[in-house]
Amino acid sequence: MEKILVLGSINIDFVSFVSRYPRPGETLVSNDFGIFQGGKGANQAIALAKLDVPTLMLGKVGKDILSDFALSSLQESGVDTTGISNSQKNSTGSASIWVNAQGQNSIVIYPGANGEVDEDFIIQHEKFFDDASWFLTQFEVPLKSILLALKFAKKHGLKTVMDPAPVREVGNNHIWELVDYLLPNEIELRELTHTENTLKAIHILKSRGVKEVIVKLGKQGAGYEDKGTFNLFPAVPVEQVVDTTGAGDCFIAGFLHGMIQQRDIPRAIKIANLTASYSIQKKGAAISFPNKSEIDWKKLE
Repeated sequence: MEKILVLGSINIDFVSFVSRYPRPGETLVSNDFGIFQGGKGANQAIALAKLDVPTLMLGKVGKDILSDFALSSLQESGVDTTGISNSQKNSTGSASIWVNAQGQNSIVIYPGANGEVDEDFIIQHEKFFDDASWFLTQFEVPLKSILLALKFAKKHGLKTVMDPAPVREVGNNHIWELVDYLLPNEIELRELTHTENTLKAIHILKSRGVKEVIVKLGKQGAGYEDKGTFNLFPAVPVEQVVDTTGAGDCFIAGFLHGMIQQRDIPRAIKIANLTASYSIQKKGAAISFPNKSEIDWKKLE
């Protein structure tokens, strides 16, 4: 099967489950607490590996005890960690997350070693682009590194996929012309294009050079533009939403799995919706992602 090279963040998530978010100056008692593997890059790599997609991760962890947790979690899921190195200066990235009674989350991220994934790091790891077919990245490592990695991906003939999260202003429009598939959520789409109109926003991004835009719409599902029409594929219904942390990462893994299998965007979106539906029914991010064997693929029919 085609291999995916993932460049991105590696964090440890400290998650508190609360009835509601605290007000400024207020102390709340949480209902539950967990420490989980996180970081959008690591999450997406783990979600892909759990779907039996060969996956190699590029990134950095710290010199602290959290790095052992992160590396073992990736390796146990089947991710190739050959492209991960240890920082000698910074600790492993982390995230403080509140999850409310509706399963919605609020997140504060400390980048840590992820901030050291610089252009020199990308140059040192160019060899890993040789035997991959797809390149996946997000916005949790430095922008200059993302741009250089996208250039390497194109140089080596890889298909490129970007999750524009956390959303940021991108001054260098050359990035967009290097992206084959962009997968923003509704908020990120609006922030990137400064318009509320989904079709107009997609057209703006395509005018910048993006080949395809797949929009994640949470409980509504996801969709893309085809011949001037926005095609929406509804989310797969679940009995209870427990925690939406990492659901978007799980969706992206499902989408890539579908594209590798079928090369068909509608089918890939349906696979992504189905895959993400398993994630939101469990606590945590990476720990909630389904193995390929756990998914009821008959639901696609």
